Amino acid sequence: MSYLDDMRTACAYQLDAQAARALGYMGYYDGQSQITALMDSAERETFLRFLQESYANWCELIVNAVAERLQVVGFRFGDSTDAAWAIWQANQLDADSELVQTDALVCGRSFVLVQADDDNPSGVSITPESPLEATVLYEPGNRRKRIAGYKRFSDMTLAAMGTGGYAYAPGTVTEVLVLPDEIVTWTPDSQGPVIEANPAGVVTLLEMQPQPRTSMARAPRSELDPAISFQDRIHTTIFNRMVATDYGAFRQIWATGVKLARQITTAADGTSQEVLVQPYNVGANRLLTNENPDGKFGSFPESTLVGYLEAVDRDVSHLAAITQTPPHYLLGKMANLSADAIKAAEAGLVSKVARRATHIGETWESVMRLALGLVGDPGAAYIGAEVVWRDFETRSEAQLVDALTKMATLGVPREVLWQRWGATPQEIQTWQGLSAAQAAQDAANQAAALGAADIAKALGQAGAGSPPEADLSGQSL
Repeated sequence: MSYLDDMRTACAYQLDAQAARALGYMGYYDGQSQITALMDSAERETFLRFLQESYANWCELIVNAVAERLQVVGFRFGDSTDAAWAIWQANQLDADSELVQTDALVCGRSFVLVQADDDNPSGVSITPESPLEATVLYEPGNRRKRIAGYKRFSDMTLAAMGTGGYAYAPGTVTEVLVLPDEIVTWTPDSQGPVIEANPAGVVTLLEMQPQPRTSMARAPRSELDPAISFQDRIHTTIFNRMVATDYGAFRQIWATGVKLARQITTAADGTSQEVLVQPYNVGANRLLTNENPDGKFGSFPESTLVGYLEAVDRDVSHLAAITQTPPHYLLGKMANLSADAIKAAEAGLVSKVARRATHIGETWESVMRLALGLVGDPGAAYIGAEVVWRDFETRSEAQLVDALTKMATLGVPREVLWQRWGATPQEIQTWQGLSAAQAAQDAANQAAALGAADIAKALGQAGAGSPPEADLSGQSL
């Protein structure tokens, strides 16, 4: 029992640190990050509305630019390709896979739980797990060998979402420790852990890291790591612009030599107070007068906002360069750009997406191998497996068709051209069947046409030397 307690404690400690880090990233992605303003508490209260209006969530765009291009459309598992795709579809992973991948891009890691499930038509269930609730321990010095998976959750999670991580209501927490040979569960109403055998024989909680590190002492990088400092600076600039807009964007009128009227006001408690009466009501259709010959009028120049606007544009441009995000994604400036110019602008993003897909794809391959093994499919041992992604590049249909047509003239097989088109393995299989059926139908039509031609030819030769009636009576159709 001591070993189980030690593993439970180690996993809980790691999850606490992991969840605190993940919450910080999620705050930036969800537009809930704090804005730094150099003011005391009273001024913060005064400018609270400005703080709320100063959010401009560029971090979400940075992540979504990558996430929207990472779409799994199939697998290649040899003879088990159809079985793998059936498991994928049965677990609604067309949609749920995006949840896992987006969390991994935002937080640096996310998790997938695979387990046998008789209620699922495929015989196995694959579920996304949050980095706020799940973690994996690895063998020291080996970042691929999992020794434990851990999940901690509660249906009464408190709203303490700060840097300290989740805070749970006492007596509501369920903990699950997945070991290679057993699964241990602690529930709020149990006196001790419930221990069950692990039929898989391996830790069935897998971790997805789009940007892993060789050192296990360093946390995997988030897509937001290079963007956070820019996001904070942009927020501060926008906040300062809001303050300048309120206090300095309009000309302030001043006057000297003006005698100000005063009036006495009496409060409900009987106390009196002398207050100044507003001397002028400034307007476009109003005249300012002053009977004092020494009196003067003037105005303070308004503050221009050009500097603030240019500072934001400059920071966004730098943000685009640092994160390899096309500038027109962030600035919305896209005028008279040719297809080649757009492709060049997106080259960095495409390369980045391909790198992320390499590591994310390895996780999905491990997930599907584990799932196939749980249902007894021999494809679990297939080492040549690979994920089929939708094309990362943005290309017009005319460009793609033209390129494929030229490839076909070089003798490239149709199946390869279909893959380049973006067809899934299932679509290719369907197209092969349709092509075979069409070829068979064409052959039958050609045979029928040749048969009719032979008959017509025979009838014509016979008609040249004898009456048609005699010819027809001697023919066998």
